[in-house]
Amino acid sequence: MALSLRVIRILGPWVRLHRAESDILAGLLSAEEMAAVNRRLGLSAPSAPVWVPPGAGDAGGRFAEPHGPGALYLGRELATCLAQVEHHHALGCRASVGTPPGTRAVFRHLVFQVDGRMADATAERSARLHDPASHGPSWGYGRRVRAADLDGVHYRSARRRGGRCLAVFRSRAAAFSRVELGAVILEWDGTASRRIV
Repeated sequence: MALSLRVIRILGPWVRLHRAESDILAGLLSAEEMAAVNRRLGLSAPSAPVWVPPGAGDAGGRFAEPHGPGALYLGRELATCLAQVEHHHALGCRASVGTPPGTRAVFRHLVFQVDGRMADATAERSARLHDPASHGPSWGYGRRVRAADLDGVHYRSARRRGGRCLAVFRSRAAAFSRVELGAVILEWDGTASRRIV
């Protein structure tokens, strides 16, 4: 039985922890805005990649299947982003043979203003859309959302109880707002990734 698409409007600030050396979001910004962000991030040269990856990569994401269209993933608050990023950073460290304990990664706290029509998956009680062990069951839902020309998916975090996330599919729905001061540093301890700053 197909899940229904309940549509809600999401409006307001949402956040992302963004790898400091990565610049996939630049396509969202004008040249002037990109220059300003680069200055704030301490980067000297401007760059111009796309903000939503054209492809979701080999593994895909919660609502973006492997090698399909990408998505910009955001959290309602920093704590939700942190739980998501700690999990995925740990997966990467485990998958990389020989990642030594003490390996660190630096992330920036970015804020986006969101205004879009989203499929509200938070109301779906089916565990398959929020399965903490697999994204596969939610890929079909993501395809249906794209086919309905919605801006993305609003869903429950699989990593933080009560947390809410967005998978944004359309650039029209999210505008970069600002970079918060400071950085978030994660450290891999051989078992898990944890915030140390």
